[in-house]
Parts: sequence; C-alpha cells; structure tokens
Amino acid sequence: MTEPARMRVGLAGASYGAAMHAPAYRLLPESELVAVCTAHRESAERAAAELGLSRFYTDVAALAQDPEVDLVDVATRPRLHRAMVLPALRAGKHVLSEAPLALDSAEGEELVNAAEGLIAVVDMQSRYVPALEHMRNLVREGFVGEVEAVTASAVYPTFTLPERALSALWCAEAANGASSLRVHGLHTADLVEWMVSPIAAVSGIAALRRQTWPGPQGRIRATSHDHSAVAFRLLSGAIGTLQTSWVAWHGPGWRLDLQGGEGRLLATAAGHTPHFPVTLAGARADDAELRRLEPPEDLFDVPELERDAAFYPFARLVRRLALAVAGEGPAPGPGFQQGLRMLRLAEAVEASHRESRWIDLGPP
Repeated sequence: MTEPARMRVGLAGASYGAAMHAPAYRLLPESELVAVCTAHRESAERAAAELGLSRFYTDVAALAQDPEVDLVDVATRPRLHRAMVLPALRAGKHVLSEAPLALDSAEGEELVNAAEGLIAVVDMQSRYVPALEHMRNLVREGFVGEVEAVTASAVYPTFTLPERALSALWCAEAANGASSLRVHGLHTADLVEWMVSPIAAVSGIAALRRQTWPGPQGRIRATSHDHSAVAFRLLSGAIGTLQTSWVAWHGPGWRLDLQGGEGRLLATAAGHTPHFPVTLAGARADDAELRRLEPPEDLFDVPELERDAAFYPFARLVRRLALAVAGEGPAPGPGFQQGLRMLRLAEAVEASHRESRWIDLGPP
C-alpha cells in the first residue's frame, strides 16, 4: 500500500524555528523537514547536523528552488521576511511566515499579492490552543450572549531576564520590526477578531520606557517600544482594551476577558500564548462564580504529542497545513491577508499615539 505523501518543509532560520517548529515537522507522519537555511555556511551546516538533515542552504532563493521542498517556513525576524518570503512564493512554494508578517504594511501588501494561488499562512498559532478554540466555539454558541466588552493584556517579564535578552536580542531594535505590541500584542488582537469581531478603530499609546535591558555581559541598548495601551472599538459595537509589555517585573502574564450580556469567559496563561498552558473559565449570568471549562477531547487531535508540550498548538497547525498542501483540506488561518491587517493595526496604534486621535481601520 502506498504511503500518503508528506509535506516536505524547508526551514529558513535555525534559532526559534529549530527549537519550536522543527520538532513538530519531525514528529508528525504527514510532514518531513528536509532542509535548513541560515545566513552563513558554518551555522547552516551546524543546524543541518543538529537536525539530522543532509541538505542545507545559505540563500533562501536556492532553498526555494529545491524540488524536494513543498513549503518554506520563514522563522526569522520581521525585517528579513520580505527578502525570504518573496523568493519562495516566486518559486511556487507554499509559505508559513512567522508573525508579524513583515516589517510594515507596504511590505505586507507586496507579500499578499505575491501569494495569490498559493497557501500562505502567518504563524499566529494561538488560534490552535485547544482552550482558545473552545473559547471561540462557546462565543459562537452564545455562552456569553452578545459580547459587550473585551479586556486583554500580554504583560511579561521577558526582557527583565538577562538570558532572554541574549536569546532574542533582535527584539531590542525597532528597525527589526519589533515591539511588545507587534511581537506579542498582535497575537491577542488576532484572537479578538477571530473570536468576536473585526476591530474597527483604535486609540493608543506605544512607548519606549526602558532604554536598556540587562544582559549576561552588561546592559543592552533598546530602541523598540516596550509598552502599549490600546483602546478599541469592534465592528460589532463592543469596546475593548489591550495592554502589552515585555519588560514588566514579575509580569502577570496573558489574559483575555470577554464580558457579554449573558455571561463571561476568561482565558489566562502565565506567559505568551501559545507556549504556556491556557486555563479557560466561564460563568453564565445565573452562575454563582466562574468555573473551569475544559476543552472537548476532539480538540486534542495530535495524539503523538504530550498535551502540555510548548509546540502542541504549532503541531495542530502543521497537521492542517499538510492537508491543505496535499489538496485534502482548506488552507488554515490566519492567512497573509490577516497578517497584513494586523500590521495595519499596529501602525494605526502608532499613528494614534503620534497624532493623539482615533484611527479607523475599517472592515477586513
């Protein structure tokens, strides 16, 4: 009996991608990691050896021309995305891009146009956390009635920790497309749109309050916005707030609170979703208190992996990507168009801060 075709993946970027993406590709029977690409021969050769691969590249265009590659996974900083994603799309390869999609919305629009006819997905994998998919389903089933207000926060101690500053040093530089809003907050904004309604307008502040971070060998200069506070209005009429920080001492973690006319849903995590376990609680109007709500078993559809694994949500995304590449299922979300929308949202918040006014986003 012929084995089903595997989705063959070329990985561009051997830091985060090797740690959080490669394990899923190697674990799942429907995917296979076949090549890796980094900027320098020495690091590419080392990454290939560590990942057990025979092929490595130092140029994404060459990786994209490899006939044994079906999908290119771009797991690098936003500043590099355009230069890596475009050659892959032009070679007719499907693409999974890390979030944010690009450095800015102009680049994002170029990538959206180039992706026509191909599977092009942004790695906002919080959608694939079982508890958060359950939360969305409950909203759609009317658990809270009409959502009236959203309170969200992603407030982390990430760059108060010297070892984290060293491992993600690119986040310190605004020129890399980094900020706590762009890198962490947009994941939550995407969840709000996915669960409730598109964001119609924003008024916000994006600020640089900590100009150096502690590093293992001294202070590290930072130019990226480390705090943001955003008020928003949804197309549905609901109102909301989103606060972000990645330099919060003893930061409380992540929170998404939906208040409706008939109840409440509250999701929390100790750190950035999807890499920390999410707890979902809820109550209807006539309940005495919030109670924990466990996701149904059918949302745990990667039996090959422990449910609390940091890359479990990514594995769920990969499973759907492989089906789409094989022509056996729809392209999973969010697609590049939503990635572009999130870039426009970040730019709207930044413009609102500069101009001290509300900025309309309009419908998707």
